[in-house]
Amino acid sequence: MPPKPIVSKQDIIKTAIQLVRENGMSSINARSIANALNCSTKPLFRIYKNMEELKNDIIVELNAYYNLFMDSRITEKNRLLSQGVAYIEFARNEKMIFNTLFMNMTMAGSSLQDVIHAEWNRESIENVKAITGLPMDKAEMLFINIWLYSHGIATQIVSNGINMSLETVTKLLTNAFKQFSIDISENNK
Repeated sequence: MPPKPIVSKQDIIKTAIQLVRENGMSSINARSIANALNCSTKPLFRIYKNMEELKNDIIVELNAYYNLFMDSRITEKNRLLSQGVAYIEFARNEKMIFNTLFMNMTMAGSSLQDVIHAEWNRESIENVKAITGLPMDKAEMLFINIWLYSHGIATQIVSNGINMSLETVTKLLTNAFKQFSIDISENNK
């Protein structure tokens, strides 16, 4: 019977997530994880075939963490506005994780149509349609405008270290939502 591993898969993932949180995904390698776990690299490769498999598990866990964060903050009153604020809040609170999930070519090859038709965005687009009375194509346009605006603020916070309070973020997005709604509605006439 093989020896029972002292290090578990959960230990590896938890440690790797902490390394990503502190130093980004580029800090993830067998040696850095083994050093953080105070072990050799052998236990890692008893559990994982290779680093690619481990990195895939890390991304799955980071996405689950992000989804829980977002789900706890999105409200039905205005899903798009609360989604944008939560997205920026996540960027501010978890800069390296945000960078790993949203700034390292994870959406390479995606189009705006891919974003609009992604399952996880449809509920917000339907909510926009309901609260604004815009037709679906205009609700989708409003979604894209706010999504891009939110991502711009988030990336400024992450990459340039701009410090913005949640109150300021909320005001900016609320004003953008109102103005984009007006502009899109007027273009509907």
